[in-house]
Amino acid sequence: MTALMSEAGARADEEAKQALFNKLAARFGNRFSRSEALRAQHANTLTWHKVQAPDAVLFAETTEEVSEAVAACAAARVPVIPFGAGSSLEGHLNAPYGGLSLDLSRMNGIVSVHDSDLDCVVEAGVTRKQL
Repeated sequence: MTALMSEAGARADEEAKQALFNKLAARFGNRFSRSEALRAQHANTLTWHKVQAPDAVLFAETTEEVSEAVAACAAARVPVIPFGAGSSLEGHLNAPYGGLSLDLSRMNGIVSVHDSDLDCVVEAGVTRKQL
């Protein structure tokens, strides 16, 4: 059990992280960034928690891109921090171990609205005002 726990808790070394980020930069172009300002924006929280920025930000546009990025991060043992509209009322944007902020704000489609049962299906980047 201890071996399993320590294996599950292992983090990427710096070389593996850099290799992953090079791969993501080549694949996603300008939708991948290591800009300090963008990283700080993706760590901003409305809570009392200390701000801890991710190492990089990726703007995903499709479910397939999300799956691809998450699989690559899992293989490299790099944490993923999902970013929707960015309100972070719960402090979940903090990245104490660095990692990739996966920005889903461009996935802002309203898939369906069911008036009869006051239900809807939306993508992760949909805001209350859009709906």
